[in-house]
Amino acid sequence: MAPTVRIHVITYRRPVLLRRCLKSLLAQTFPGWTAEVLNDDPSDGSVAALVAELGDPRIRLSDPCIHRGATGNFNHAFRDCAEPFASLLEDDNWWAPRFLDTMLHALEEHPEAELACGNERIWREGPDRAWTDTGSTVWPLLEGTSLFSPSLADLCGSAKLCNSSLLYRTRRAGDWRTPGTIPVDVTEHFRERVIPAPFLLVHEPLTNYAVTLGTARSNRREIWGGYQLLLIGSVFRLLPPPAQRTLAAALYASTRKPGCLGGANLVGAGFLFPEARALWTLASPHEKARFLASSLRHPVVFLRLRRFRRTHRADWDFLVSSPAADAVHRAAGRA
Repeated sequence: MAPTVRIHVITYRRPVLLRRCLKSLLAQTFPGWTAEVLNDDPSDGSVAALVAELGDPRIRLSDPCIHRGATGNFNHAFRDCAEPFASLLEDDNWWAPRFLDTMLHALEEHPEAELACGNERIWREGPDRAWTDTGSTVWPLLEGTSLFSPSLADLCGSAKLCNSSLLYRTRRAGDWRTPGTIPVDVTEHFRERVIPAPFLLVHEPLTNYAVTLGTARSNRREIWGGYQLLLIGSVFRLLPPPAQRTLAAALYASTRKPGCLGGANLVGAGFLFPEARALWTLASPHEKARFLASSLRHPVVFLRLRRFRRTHRADWDFLVSSPAADAVHRAAGRA
């Protein structure tokens, strides 16, 4: 019988975690899968040795073995392939045995959905390399499934997608690639702009998400902050002025809570992006003062953020052009 699911396992110099990851595939109650292991370090022979040791013909090394980087490997997973369904799994995460069974059943019950995303249970790595279940999940614990369409507010810097909890139909997956220039931190945010909505949420946490001591994510504050500005600013760029003001008011209403200040990214987007001027207009004097004071304390970061749209022009163009722009227009139509 031909396999039904292609699993793209992405790994980079973490043989111990990769073993746990691959063993979670071998424990799946659904047997009709094939796994393509993308080794992002061609000089690391431990990956091939582990695949040979496990000895399961369903697990094979991706050929050619090349260094693509995390974002490039994610894009490789979103392409046409022989299997009708596909998924991806990062080497530090692992699945409960019923993951594939549950996700396939959910998509079969919802033929209108191109993609299903599952909840995740959060584990934390300790200094002794032991793992602790935090008791938390990425989303609130609910039962069953639901269809989800991102709102305008959702598209302003947040993402529902979880890379290692996806199962998707491959017939259109090639249309869902993100710019190769973006950091791994925002691959889910950018991909959510091109995934057809609504997509399916499976609320049971059948993926174990690892908070590791080491990470491929950037520790430069202007990178995360700059991309947050692009995500926010691009939504405002695609809206008419009345809708811009309505969205700005809604965003501040969601971030202002007793004892808390409004989001700095909202104020920054309003200051740096003419299209998001409504965010600056509706910021309180205190919020404006805090933003300006922080900019004076960190002038180098401020200047990099000010130039961010120009220095990341291709990423901005992706967000404000079809098909990514269509997600904003659809969300505006539902507002």
